[in-house]
Amino acid sequence: MIEALVLLIEDQMKRGRGTDWSNKDFELLGEEIFKVTKKRLSVTTLKRIWGRAEMVAKPSVATLDILAEFSGYIDWRDFERQGSPKKVNVEFPFSKKRMKQFTILFVALVVALGIRFFVRSETKATSSAHIIDPAHFAFNSRVVSTDIPNSVVFEYDASSAPADARIEIQQDWDERKRIMVRKEDSVATCIYYRPGFFESKLVVNGTIVKEADVFIKTPGWLGTINKDSVPIYLDHTDILNDGTVGITKGNLERFSIDSKQSAITTSLFYVEDFTDLDTNDFEASFLIKNDFDDVLGRCQEIEVYILYEGGVIGIPLGRKGCISNFNLIAFDRYINGKTTDLSAFGVEFDDFVAVICSSTEQRLQIYINGHLAITLPKKDIPHGIKGLSAHFQGVGTIKNVVFKNSMERDHNLTE
Repeated sequence: MIEALVLLIEDQMKRGRGTDWSNKDFELLGEEIFKVTKKRLSVTTLKRIWGRAEMVAKPSVATLDILAEFSGYIDWRDFERQGSPKKVNVEFPFSKKRMKQFTILFVALVVALGIRFFVRSETKATSSAHIIDPAHFAFNSRVVSTDIPNSVVFEYDASSAPADARIEIQQDWDERKRIMVRKEDSVATCIYYRPGFFESKLVVNGTIVKEADVFIKTPGWLGTINKDSVPIYLDHTDILNDGTVGITKGNLERFSIDSKQSAITTSLFYVEDFTDLDTNDFEASFLIKNDFDDVLGRCQEIEVYILYEGGVIGIPLGRKGCISNFNLIAFDRYINGKTTDLSAFGVEFDDFVAVICSSTEQRLQIYINGHLAITLPKKDIPHGIKGLSAHFQGVGTIKNVVFKNSMERDHNLTE
């Protein structure tokens, strides 16, 4: 459905396929979205939806709502229904001639999707006699470096697949990040431009038959300026300063990036295997600040992710007036700021904000500046903690980062 919405917007924009778009094209799309919806999506967010930048989490419902509204639907759920959507009254910036062209393209899109569905159905029907048994397949992964970017070698055995089977390797949860492989081969490689814990998949005729964990660590702290699909990497000397870790406007200027001309995001990563910490018994505490107050970054948003084996805990922060944009993630639950009061995560960045995320006694609790912001149930099965990443609208700083458990086993990441 996301792919269908992407195609619809591409036809709506009349600028060719998004795979060929420049940064300027995405900026133009952002402006058109604002004209129609009065809501803003950053260039980086749009690039993630289009597969032109690495995803750090699944697209939020709030983001999909805005894109669906831009295409004339009430929201994402309305678009998903597809049957007889209730269209909102939208003044599209198109002439009647262009609207007619858009209608023709939309009909063509519906026909194309129908043909695609029919072909897939026929393919499934013709191969139904061949039952795909996951036990007959093999799939594992191996990283080749201790640095970023990092390539991963996938070894697989798909010899039991039907002769005409479509065999793919999916790099993580995003279905668009699939590469075609041959049944006769046994090795394929992929490159990862950002660290993290990923669940790669071997896919046969659209069915996931095997999964393999991919764990891309960082050599200590890593900083990135998220420009286009491949980020700019910053050395330790660029981001470490007397117990703090941060990216500054000076870092942007060094690479001739004008933050007043285009929206920019930056990220900090510390990804490691903390063997004595898991999701049933840990506490993460840190001080964090968004140092960006330019016009394009007035919300000063931050997304902090505590990484664990197979998922993330996502903590949003930003100015109080922007809480409607927030999304909180905890153990596969997506809490949307459009339908939930997340005002406890609205802050002012006159000083560092104190954050504590604690998982004990069958519950997850998040404290902001000493006040309990939310309590949620936690996972029954423990999963190993794999580190932390912080993503800033603009630039920001983090310090006093400590992970520990009830046994007082501390990991101070900023000593």
